[in-house]
Amino acid sequence: MAQPQHVVPKYAHTPGLTRVAYSADGRYLISVGANRLIRKFLVDSPDDEPINTEYHEKDITGIATSKTHFATCSEDGTASLFAVETSEVENMLMRQSMPFRDVTFSNDGQWIALAGDDTTVKLVNTKDITRTLSLTGHRQGVKHVSFHPNGALVTTASFDGTLRVFSISSEEPELVKTFDGLAASIKDELDEASIKVAWHPDGRVFATQNKTRDVITINRSTWEPERSFANGHMGAINDYAWSPNGAYLATAGSDAKILIWDTKSQNIVNKFNYRNIICVVWHPTKNEISFTSNMGQLYTIPGVVPEKLDMPFGKSIYPAPLINDPDAGGAVSSVKPGARGPIAMVPDEFDDDISNVDDLEEVQREWIEDDDGAGYIPDLVPDTDSFSDSPRKRPYGLASDDLASNKRRFVTVMKGMQHEAFQPGSTPFINQRRYLAMTSIGYIWTVDQYEYNTVTVNFFDREKHREYHFTDHFRYDKACLTDDAALFAANDEDRAGSRLFFRSHGGLTDSWDLSFPNETIASIALSKTSVVVCSSKGYVRVFNLHGSPLRLYRQSSNPVVCCASHDDFLMVVRNQGDGSGKLMYTLENVKHDETLQKNDVVDIPYGATLRSLFFSEEGDPCIFDSEGVLLILMHWRQPLQAKWVPLLDTQAMGRDNPDESFWPLGVFENKFNCIILKGGEKNPSIPLPISSEIEIKLPVYSALSTKSSEHDSAQQKDATDSMKLEERYLQESVLLQLYKDGVLASCGGDESLMDDDQRDELSRRELAIDKLVLQLLQVLCRRGGYDGKAYGLVKMIHKDNALRAASKIALRYEMTSLAEKINREIEKRLEEEE
Repeated sequence: MAQPQHVVPKYAHTPGLTRVAYSADGRYLISVGANRLIRKFLVDSPDDEPINTEYHEKDITGIATSKTHFATCSEDGTASLFAVETSEVENMLMRQSMPFRDVTFSNDGQWIALAGDDTTVKLVNTKDITRTLSLTGHRQGVKHVSFHPNGALVTTASFDGTLRVFSISSEEPELVKTFDGLAASIKDELDEASIKVAWHPDGRVFATQNKTRDVITINRSTWEPERSFANGHMGAINDYAWSPNGAYLATAGSDAKILIWDTKSQNIVNKFNYRNIICVVWHPTKNEISFTSNMGQLYTIPGVVPEKLDMPFGKSIYPAPLINDPDAGGAVSSVKPGARGPIAMVPDEFDDDISNVDDLEEVQREWIEDDDGAGYIPDLVPDTDSFSDSPRKRPYGLASDDLASNKRRFVTVMKGMQHEAFQPGSTPFINQRRYLAMTSIGYIWTVDQYEYNTVTVNFFDREKHREYHFTDHFRYDKACLTDDAALFAANDEDRAGSRLFFRSHGGLTDSWDLSFPNETIASIALSKTSVVVCSSKGYVRVFNLHGSPLRLYRQSSNPVVCCASHDDFLMVVRNQGDGSGKLMYTLENVKHDETLQKNDVVDIPYGATLRSLFFSEEGDPCIFDSEGVLLILMHWRQPLQAKWVPLLDTQAMGRDNPDESFWPLGVFENKFNCIILKGGEKNPSIPLPISSEIEIKLPVYSALSTKSSEHDSAQQKDATDSMKLEERYLQESVLLQLYKDGVLASCGGDESLMDDDQRDELSRRELAIDKLVLQLLQVLCRRGGYDGKAYGLVKMIHKDNALRAASKIALRYEMTSLAEKINREIEKRLEEEE
């Protein structure tokens, strides 16, 4: 993979953000940068002096071109339209108080999209700048904006990592799809990493950078991941661009590499070494790229695709990389840039072969076979003929020597769908500061001092514990906190090993440390009785609080995502490993070496991510997902009986601020302890905001359904009151069952061994539930409810005294038949007791 001789750059601008774009005909190369200059270079005469234009008052942040014009945007909050040939300004498109960050044309040149620190993206018509559209709903500023090739869709990428797809085919833009958690967040405007949406020229997929720093493609039809251009860069990717014919993808990384990828195979066909690259573009008709650096340099490299692979530029468009694609063998028909509606992309030579759609789908299902051990997953692509002796069919256009590489790409795609490992309660670095751990007890945070870190341990109850700090030369990146001690872990990439450090709050007397050569630590957990370490080799090590090993076993090969512990109980969450993006968990008692739940599924929606894993104050496993739902695990001590129950849906609480999000700290009986994040923030800031307690509310009904109004009729208010009481009943029943499970577990399952305090607490909770049922019964009787539902409520009562009270309520509202049924129920229970 030989690369051309190193190119001498043009020093087009002063150091800082530098962007570049070709004119649509490829005659000009236009760059903008931090010195507020617009410079237009003649491509065929690179030695000629460029034409300079001074217009903006602050740094220029974006450049885009159409057939006849180019547009720029700036930190001064202005965006303007210029004629390509004369470089003269024709219109100031828009002015705002906040900086613009990106500008782009629709393919037909009729619209310009502008994105910036304002949370609203503006669309301006180039013929009539009074015609504008607004794309709203962003929680933070928008760094990137792009048009679909047919001009009907606009995609945006916010600083918080959220991607949004808007339809502008009607007068009012419509939000079509939101991708939350697919891409990494952008720290600030100085962060050079890109999460832009780059549409393939045929419009069937777009490329973006995911959290694992790989470029992946998303299917336009299903909005699901398709292919992955993985394992090329060692750091963040600063820019990526499709070649005009769609056959290649160029990526520029912070690791000082520019890679040229083959679209069909996702293999690297060429690479170049240049530092600080932040923008890369393809020539519209030539095998050539240009790129800029943050030092203001401009480079142009011809012949980036080796001659033996070079496909004609500017003619046919080669198909986007789809997993099941009949067009994978050749170029598709040319796409007209301004065309609206569906795009036909079937090669002429296949017309006779695909007349039967069902046959085509069968062929696409059958061709994959794990004959080279590359990791074919049956659940992802079903093998409908696994017992047939007939030779395998292949998809159209796929040569036999491509089978192995295609199957390996399935493994790459599945790796891209896996959840990243994380330490519950930790945050990324912001301004050289980050939280290592955060619980209901306190929090641990660290400051990067360049040569070392400083770690501080804070407690919410300052009378019980005093805060302390220490100098950290190992740069710990994981931590856990309990009432008694703190646990730290660090991975040393240079030495290919990791370190574990246990420190008692009382001082260094009871502290200890361990090293694990040739292993990295994926997640750690700490409880009152044990220390847990999950490593990259799948090992789970359990130590006591003095550093002596208690257990050692190996999980399945699926990577660990996180773990948590409480007393003697340990929960480990792993990727399911079949490419589905699902998570599984194992829950065990490490003291008795007893597995309680094994390889059960963590119930979070597809596309969502796990944000936190912890145990409640009463010792029940809890999770919090990216959808803002808090769930608790019921019946987890009984094999095959565990189920996830949603305790709170923070998005359905009916709060007025849609930009709020929640950072979990813990669960105490019927309270959710959390940090409320404002303004679309994803992580708590330093210093830590004041924590809040939110009452648990099972999402039985929507917040709108249970919201009463002074204008409601008496019947409507009764119905609303009933729904509120039913929600409270179900909530208290769940909490009662959790408490009862815990008490019975402590008594070995024998109720007769419960002590007086436990019996009193159980009785108190049952009585509280009975009161709710009686209130429900009274509302139903007042409304003249039917006996069937009323008697169903009676069956939910625990105490005999409450049953007698229910009989009185029925008689009060002259429901004699119901009263008779209640009396028979009382007699039946008395007989059972005797």
